[in-house]
Amino acid sequence: MSFDGAWLSAYSIVKLALAVWLFSRTLPKQPASRLRATLVLAGVAGIAAASVAMGFSVFPTLTDDLSLLTAVLTFMAELALAVVAQRLVYECSLWTSVFCCSMAYSLENLSSAAERTLGFLWPISHYPIPLLEGSLRYWLFSLLVFALAYPLFIRRIEKNGLLQIDDPVMVLVTALVIVVNMALDLVVKDVAVPSLGVPTYDTNTLTTVYLLLCVYIMYSVFEIVYVRKLRMNMAAMERLRATEARQYEMSRENIEAINIKCHDLKHQIRALAAGGTVDGRVLDEISGEVGVYDSVVKSGNDALDTILTEKSLYCEKHGITLSCIADGAALAFVEPADLYSFFGNALDNAIEAVERLDDPERRSIGLVVRRAGDMVSVHVENYFDGKVRFGSEGLPVTCKEDGANHGFGTRSMRMIVETAGGSLTYRADGDVFCLDALVPVPE
Repeated sequence: MSFDGAWLSAYSIVKLALAVWLFSRTLPKQPASRLRATLVLAGVAGIAAASVAMGFSVFPTLTDDLSLLTAVLTFMAELALAVVAQRLVYECSLWTSVFCCSMAYSLENLSSAAERTLGFLWPISHYPIPLLEGSLRYWLFSLLVFALAYPLFIRRIEKNGLLQIDDPVMVLVTALVIVVNMALDLVVKDVAVPSLGVPTYDTNTLTTVYLLLCVYIMYSVFEIVYVRKLRMNMAAMERLRATEARQYEMSRENIEAINIKCHDLKHQIRALAAGGTVDGRVLDEISGEVGVYDSVVKSGNDALDTILTEKSLYCEKHGITLSCIADGAALAFVEPADLYSFFGNALDNAIEAVERLDDPERRSIGLVVRRAGDMVSVHVENYFDGKVRFGSEGLPVTCKEDGANHGFGTRSMRMIVETAGGSLTYRADGDVFCLDALVPVPE
């Protein structure tokens, strides 16, 4: 049995299914996904077997414009079936599904182009090609391209990046590019047929150009998606920063007003106690309770005082010990809104972590800000439940289910530190989570 166009068609269908899985594997799955995936795989196997049985070839002879149109429509139908199959297993928007399947089709074309271009590395012994030799040659080149494409392209689009693909115009343009790529692929395949008598040099040149075109298309699309994701993240962080800046102003004014009132009230209580008209013990208890609001953190920096006082009040109310040793004057060169954002996010994350702990002894947070020479160091540590995962950028990955709308706080913190010329690192040591920032003091 020889390796003919029907076997090549069947292998292409299987390879397309594999490419769709590679692009979609990080997406959330539909209910009963195992059963759905089994049915889809059975359908893929059935179509591939039918292709061999019917002798369907992916090397159509392009005798006229109608044959080219028919071939393109056939491959578009194959792409549409891939979208339907992908949506049966994975839960995502239609545009995300079209994007994944379009890029999977482009990867399949890329691997086929690589097999044709690099075929000289494994010369065919004789024609017709034996089935075993042709199959091994085909899958060797295909899997090699897949193995290279995964770290270079596919891994760059994370789960959140795929879920955020909701721009119909971008997806439709991508699909249109893939359709044009289909037509070019058909022309290249038709020209490469030995019976046409096209010189080998011209055929090799054309297949090489097509291979480079496939690489360029995939790289360009991924760059568009990657840059779009960065812009969305930056926009979200800017909105977060603007909200935090407004919150800082409100918190500063509210805390200042409360402290003035509580300070006056303490003096009035003492005056009443001195007059002997009220039980002194009761007034002492009231004074102690009110004194909590008068215990303003004094670090030498108004913005840092505001956020530390705000978080101290919260921790006092919720049974959390917050220990602060802070030289706020060392951070005088940092904008107040940046300080409020950085320490607000850092302490919010620490508070969220210790609130999940049942042991009162471990519900504690430590904060140290100090200057050493021309550098300022910030250290925050807290106990946690021991469950943490770090992403490729070294940032802790949010444990919230809605990951697409969370996790911007840590990115915002790193951006603030790096804008100031410093560095920010996170680490977990057993059940203790640590944040360390080092920022140079400008001359």
